[in-house]
Amino acid sequence: MVAPSPYYAASPVRRSAPGLPFGWGAVTVLLVGAALLILGILLILYGFLSFLTGTIGQATSSSFSVTAFFQSFFGAVMLFVIGGVLAGIGGWLVRLWWIFLLVGVVTGAGNVANTARGRAEQTSDVRVRCRNCGRLNPEFVQFCMACQQPV
Repeated sequence: MVAPSPYYAASPVRRSAPGLPFGWGAVTVLLVGAALLILGILLILYGFLSFLTGTIGQATSSSFSVTAFFQSFFGAVMLFVIGGVLAGIGGWLVRLWWIFLLVGVVTGAGNVANTARGRAEQTSDVRVRCRNCGRLNPEFVQFCMACQQPV
């Protein structure tokens, strides 16, 4: 077994970048969030309109009925509640997309390796053979990744 080298620190714990909900892409999250937000706002506006026409119309009509009044009133309240929930979820998804955009998940900025081994796994076309052990190392390392001797 090879003794730990003073040239290489212990490999840091690799954490995967935070993901978006349900494995969706960033554009999907933005579009679903925007659609839910718009649908929620439209339901709230329709609920307000039905409240004005239904409840106030029932209250001022000559054939006033308590059951019809409360049906239109609670129907408008239900539209408010459903619209508010949909708009809240849509707004959350749109804000979530912006948060992930700011931390670099959407742009892919968090996927850069920060160790020699990580960079070697990602890209390295040019390799240098170690004179001591014969291992092929990426050209940017100064010491062999197997025997820790100068390359």
